[in-house]
Amino acid sequence: MSRAPFVLILLALAGQAPAGERPSEEEIGSVQVYLTPGEALREIFEGVAAVDTVVAVLTPEELREVHDRIGAAAPSDTVVVYRPRSAGGTVLGLAVVAEEIGKYRPITFLVGTGPDRTVRGVEVLVYRESRGGEVRRARFLRQYRGKDAGDPIRTNRDVLNVAGATLSVNAMNHGVKRVLVQLELLAARMDL
Repeated sequence: MSRAPFVLILLALAGQAPAGERPSEEEIGSVQVYLTPGEALREIFEGVAAVDTVVAVLTPEELREVHDRIGAAAPSDTVVVYRPRSAGGTVLGLAVVAEEIGKYRPITFLVGTGPDRTVRGVEVLVYRESRGGEVRRARFLRQYRGKDAGDPIRTNRDVLNVAGATLSVNAMNHGVKRVLVQLELLAARMDL
């Protein structure tokens, strides 16, 4: 997405966009909160007894690699990685909460991977658009299972589109891919 539409969206949300360029409230949609990060972790990882949090900072080289691999810059150099553990202390996997802009507003979701960094599950936490909310359904989200940073994750090739939700599907695909690439890069130099 180019910067100009994003700026117009922010101005529209603040009530300052030029009148002819403001999306209507109906187009923008309302906020739907579905899960907390803790609830999403319990949905994806069976037997979660504790969760460690690791705040990792991507190096400039890693940020360039993220850009090269997904075709866009990461929104931040900081990644908060959750490590759910069993009652015995075994790390069940890794998880990251991410956001991607749908048509006008961000979709907040959690990507959970196994210790091998392949997707175990994706859960939509907050959806803010008027259309495209079908991306939160289990039938759609199951398509990400087993994907890793090497998978392209393309609409209608790797993940089937949802009619009327193309922008949301593209946003989810982009965000899941970004999280997987970030985890791969961080795991190469950290104890994740």
